[in-house]
Amino acid sequence: MTDTVDRTMHWTCAAVLLLAVGCGPAGTTTGPVTWWRDIAPIAETYCNGCHREGGIGPFPLNSYDEAGPRAPLIAAMTESRRMPPWPPAAAGCRPLQNPRVLTDAQIALIRRWSDMGAPEGNRADYVAPTQRMDPFPPTGDITVQPADPYLPRPVGNDDYHCFILDPQLTATRDVIGFRVTPGNGAIVHHMLLFEVRQAALAQLQTLDDGEPGPGYTCFGGPRVSANLRAAPAGSGEVLQFDEQQIGGWAPGSPPTPFPAGTGIRLAAGSRLVMQVHYNVRSTSAEMTDRTRVDLYLSPTPVVSQAMWVPEAQTRFTIPAGAAAGSPSAQIAASPTNWSLPLRLWGIAPHMHMRGRSIRVDLAQPTGTTECLVNIPNWNFHWQQAYWYVAPLRTQALGPGRTTQTTLRCGYDNSQANQPVIDGMQAAPHDLHWGEGSDDEMCLDYHYVTF
Repeated sequence: MTDTVDRTMHWTCAAVLLLAVGCGPAGTTTGPVTWWRDIAPIAETYCNGCHREGGIGPFPLNSYDEAGPRAPLIAAMTESRRMPPWPPAAAGCRPLQNPRVLTDAQIALIRRWSDMGAPEGNRADYVAPTQRMDPFPPTGDITVQPADPYLPRPVGNDDYHCFILDPQLTATRDVIGFRVTPGNGAIVHHMLLFEVRQAALAQLQTLDDGEPGPGYTCFGGPRVSANLRAAPAGSGEVLQFDEQQIGGWAPGSPPTPFPAGTGIRLAAGSRLVMQVHYNVRSTSAEMTDRTRVDLYLSPTPVVSQAMWVPEAQTRFTIPAGAAAGSPSAQIAASPTNWSLPLRLWGIAPHMHMRGRSIRVDLAQPTGTTECLVNIPNWNFHWQQAYWYVAPLRTQALGPGRTTQTTLRCGYDNSQANQPVIDGMQAAPHDLHWGEGSDDEMCLDYHYVTF
């Protein structure tokens, strides 16, 4: 997490550039380029998931009045290709859905709009796009957030706090997507949302009773046993558990629709646990937060019940001063064995501020290998789940014949890459796996169905 000034500048650039993400006209429009005919569909397709009231962008871009005055800056920043942000490398990896990469024609179209004075045009020329960055209604089927604003009680610079929320589910339902709205982007480092089922509610109550005020401290996770097990026949589930992850948010994360036909199954009577990581090292003022999550449910049971499966390397040391590309700044996790055949639909990598690259590769027992994701220039401020154009089916051909994934991470722990805190650049220190913003991680989540 950078200091407040740096983060504000980042979001300003991001907001400007996301408007230009490429869908809509291919640059062949004749006559005046207008907001309603040419630019509004682009904004709706790729921008308004973040740039809406309460979104992670610093201002909304839902209307001509909001976007038109920024046209010169939009044109300049898209021409420089500093934005839109799309960290994954395309070459050599499994194709991803909806890459935010502008064509030369789209950039030229935006420049024409700006040079013409950013005309609004006629609303009758507007045609709604078939794809949107935020495909959801403003309010979820389930909306949860803490009852009152929370003032972080940090240990050092960080506070991991879990809030227990009641979705009031009276029947089994499948989550098919979610939107997270941080209440205070200056202090929310990331958020994870979990389901805790009835078998573990006594554990949850004990944790809640152990601290004053709402919720409890939860470094490392919700502190409830998962107890993964086979589902009984006729339950409609592949697996059962007492705790599971539903989704999460980190800077740059747009609203998240799950792949069609898949979803995270919630049980009647469950509670939700919202784990929020607060980092207050860049602010001297007391700030409160009230983060909100909207969950979107399938009207009928999904075809495939999904799970998030993590993969991580938790034992490493990156020496102080180790620069990007040096052997001492690179680590790899031991291969993860997937002994059951499954479908891999997407992946969500995660590192902290000194991360510089992250890559995941998959090796099938038949001898074929494939890159699942490669982010050569990691940026903490642009994180999300990436969905494949087509799911990948892993193979299991008998005992000892498993599919393997390997996670590799690179860091830049040089003096030049240290964060600026209250106007002063920090000194480098040895980095280890840790929960704090000043620690590091090497982690990814796989979205799978069985």
